[in-house]
Amino acid sequence: MKTEVLLRSIGKINDELIADAESEANTKRKPGWAKLGTMVACLALVLCTGIATQAIRSNATAGTFTMDVNPSVEYTIAKSGIVKNVRCLNSDAENALSDVALGKQSVETALTRTVAAYEACGYMENGEATVLISFDSRLDANAELKASLSAEIRKALEQTDAVGTLVFHSELTENAEAAKIAEEFHVSLGRADWILTAANKTGLPTDEVARMSLDELLKFQEVSGISSVSVSKFISLEEAKKIALKDAKLDELVQKIVFTREELSRNQGKPCYLLEFYTGTNQYFYQIDAKSGSIIYAGKFITLSEAKKIALDDAGCKDKVSFTEETLVSGGIKTPYYQLVFADAKTQWTYRIDAVLGIVLEKKQKETVTTEIDTADFISLEEAKKIALKDAGLDEATQKIVFTREELNRNSGKPCYILEFYTAKKQYSYKVDAKNGNIMEAYHFILLADAKKIALDDAGVNVKVVFTTEELVAGGIKTPYYRFVFADAKTQWTYRIDAVLGTVLEKQQKEIVTTDFISLEEAKEIALKDAGLSASQVSFVRAGLDWDNGRMEYEVEFWKDNVEYDYEIDAYTGKVLSFDYDAEHYRPGTGNGNQNSGSYIGEAEAKRIALAQVPGATENNVRRVKLDWDDGRAEYEVKIVVGMLEYEFEINAVNGAILSQDVDSIYD
Repeated sequence: MKTEVLLRSIGKINDELIADAESEANTKRKPGWAKLGTMVACLALVLCTGIATQAIRSNATAGTFTMDVNPSVEYTIAKSGIVKNVRCLNSDAENALSDVALGKQSVETALTRTVAAYEACGYMENGEATVLISFDSRLDANAELKASLSAEIRKALEQTDAVGTLVFHSELTENAEAAKIAEEFHVSLGRADWILTAANKTGLPTDEVARMSLDELLKFQEVSGISSVSVSKFISLEEAKKIALKDAKLDELVQKIVFTREELSRNQGKPCYLLEFYTGTNQYFYQIDAKSGSIIYAGKFITLSEAKKIALDDAGCKDKVSFTEETLVSGGIKTPYYQLVFADAKTQWTYRIDAVLGIVLEKKQKETVTTEIDTADFISLEEAKKIALKDAGLDEATQKIVFTREELNRNSGKPCYILEFYTAKKQYSYKVDAKNGNIMEAYHFILLADAKKIALDDAGVNVKVVFTTEELVAGGIKTPYYRFVFADAKTQWTYRIDAVLGTVLEKQQKEIVTTDFISLEEAKEIALKDAGLSASQVSFVRAGLDWDNGRMEYEVEFWKDNVEYDYEIDAYTGKVLSFDYDAEHYRPGTGNGNQNSGSYIGEAEAKRIALAQVPGATENNVRRVKLDWDDGRAEYEVKIVVGMLEYEFEINAVNGAILSQDVDSIYD
């Protein structure tokens, strides 16, 4: 019986094994060495069985938690903290995770793979996804394991760029009504509980509330019932603005500050906020790292009008002059300057004015017989400015007014002054006849930022959107308007906002229907075919839907031999919109895989060619160099920004010929 007790103390042993053990114990006594062997064997049996039992116990189920985005997934957790298995609660999850191994691994690994699969399928975009984590009552009762799991979950989701808000929710009590909703709509009990709460608070039908996003449902939850944690990888626009203003030593409470550009963009692939703003005496340009909040670029300049006044005072000009060049040359933070060229009837001056300190860096003077424009019978620039300000109902003595353009030019052959200026509330554009002072054109516009806010408020958008179009269309004095196109993952809005009154002239809204898209696998095959490669030759690092330039695209990225390939594929047509890669001597083919770029001029040469066309520009002014494929040929796209002007070039990648070039105001 002692043997039976020993064996039963080890764990559950079947009766046959016990019978065998008892039979063995009743045999005749063995020699001492045999008895020793039997004892060793019994000890080994005890140890092995104990280890096996411990393993069984550590693999026992501790509970489950679910993760809701739109796809809903349930993770079963062992007492050891390892994911035992995963169950998809709806078809979205099944589609995304059909080929993804998630069981028998750490929670961090399982969640990282889940998020990557969701991103590839377009369920988590723009770094702002809301994720709901719901613990069942078993995990919720195990404080130590729950704390460990929560930390691991947060760590996993913070390592991605997909998640903006992480919400923890406990299912403390069984709720039959919530269980019914979960089963009907194929969601977790946590989300079902949210749906039930929102339906009770709004009085809306359950099926209508069930279609709400997590962001919308979150608004109706009791703060005490959830734990919401921001894990967004990006700082907010307002935080970026505060960083820039602090660096510039400006205070919106005591100074009039006009923002003319506030945009989430990229600098050499890094997400950053582009900020441009004015005070009465200075203009500022900032690039703020969207992740860290560090300042990538900062430019603080005196205004153009101040620089012109300094040059004119130094030249001692007493007669009317005409400016033929007025350019801000941002040659690095240490030496930005204004390049000014102006002349009267006898003399031409060329000045370089330090854009930060306002001191004269260089000046040249030469006699000239005549000027491009005979200004003898023109009104002065100051007279033209007074005419424009009077028409705008503005007074420089009582208001902060920033002139960003003051130029003598021609309109349909007629000499005129072109004037652009800002206040804290509006922007203005004038053309004033240089001979008689008549107003030829006058535009009084609300600011771009205000127009965008009007559109967003009217649309009732409460999630992050991507603007694909933001332009001022000056369709005559009576009907100038801002045109905006913006979208989230599901909806696209198009707005026309009256640029004078700020009223909504026209709006359109349409759902983005993904069923019309080519599949993700088709997009990957198109990219591979264009590169002349096969799936077995590459490693995919990203593949998923994205919204860019007013259309849905697949972004496909993969590696081969330490070379990264980056494709944009039209989600509707399958057309290759663009490609990029990090090796100068590789050229994606057009299907035959045998083309190469051994004769390409390279990015450095493309930059040199473009910079040679922009007076005063340096490499610091280059904002983008990209190899692209257009009209059956390889081209380098080069963008250069100098002051208020943006230059764009398309350069033949083989022979360096300039295929096209364009220059616009940065505000166009």
